[in-house]
Amino acid sequence: MSPELTAATPRSILCLAPNPAYQITVLFDEIVLGDVNRATQQTNSLGGKGQNFAVATKQFLGTADHVLLLQILGGPTGDQIQALEDQQGFSYQTVRSQLPTRTCTTCLDARSGEMTEMVGVSGTIDAAVEVEYAQAAIDILQNDPPRVMALCGTFPPGLCGETMARIILQRRPDTLIFVDAVKDIQPVLATRCIDILKVNSTEVLSILSSLDMQYQAKRPADVDLAQAAVTLGRHFNIGVVAVTDGPETAYLADIRKNDCWAFQLPDLLAQRTELVDKANAHYGQLLLNPLGAGDTCSAVMLNLLLDGNDIVECFAQGLAAASASCLVPMPNCVFEKSAMQKIRNQINIAKL
Repeated sequence: MSPELTAATPRSILCLAPNPAYQITVLFDEIVLGDVNRATQQTNSLGGKGQNFAVATKQFLGTADHVLLLQILGGPTGDQIQALEDQQGFSYQTVRSQLPTRTCTTCLDARSGEMTEMVGVSGTIDAAVEVEYAQAAIDILQNDPPRVMALCGTFPPGLCGETMARIILQRRPDTLIFVDAVKDIQPVLATRCIDILKVNSTEVLSILSSLDMQYQAKRPADVDLAQAAVTLGRHFNIGVVAVTDGPETAYLADIRKNDCWAFQLPDLLAQRTELVDKANAHYGQLLLNPLGAGDTCSAVMLNLLLDGNDIVECFAQGLAAASASCLVPMPNCVFEKSAMQKIRNQINIAKL
């Protein structure tokens, strides 16, 4: 496994973000199916796990200068995404595709508190685009090696797990590999080069179900998620496995040290009025939007780790930031640091 990070280590993150989205978030007083629904608020913003990672990093640190996004963009939506990244001051390297980048639309129903996510079509990228993307990543890893490479999100059709695995195998020995992805992830995990894997409870079961029949057709509530994290980590020689479960208890398994912790989260809805700053009271209803929360957790966790903090505390702070981001309905990955700190103070950590 890669050596431990220290505060003296250069802060640089190569974020493989191959599947961005133009994110539209609309808030309705109430959504009535089969009728015309008129939104009361709307934001157009960056979407996709890698881009969310950069947004959350800037939200947390005030800058994302040390993050380089390697992305695939195409069409008018791709141009809009790049323009938004320019506004944010993000660093990026773009591989162009002839296909338009997907659009994601999130509909928030204030009355029910429900979120509906509608993901647009991601067309199959050309083989030449896949080759160019892989070579761009390998060139960076070998010629300007980052301290961390973060693989964030699903791969667009045409970019396969074997290609992403080939990229990972070209990293320098002192580049830490962080993965927050699950689709077609088996080849990546099979490299046995992953230092940190962060997945949610459904995703960890999805991976394990392909390895062990006892996990098939199981729900997160049916299994011991801590043991599932340990099993997954040991099978693929992963250094640390972090598992989130929405508002339920999260788990962190440090396979190298044979340690496991549980993180019990506070009830956000019960304390929303106390957690949210009065300046954001215009959001009104008791509404939670989890879109981008996992990406917020990844960004805060990894950036704190780069500062040499203990990984248990890094994950706790990431969970607090993710929870705080749920309190701000739009745009995604935005959170109040005061709310984050209040939530962190209420997270109970138990060593198992």
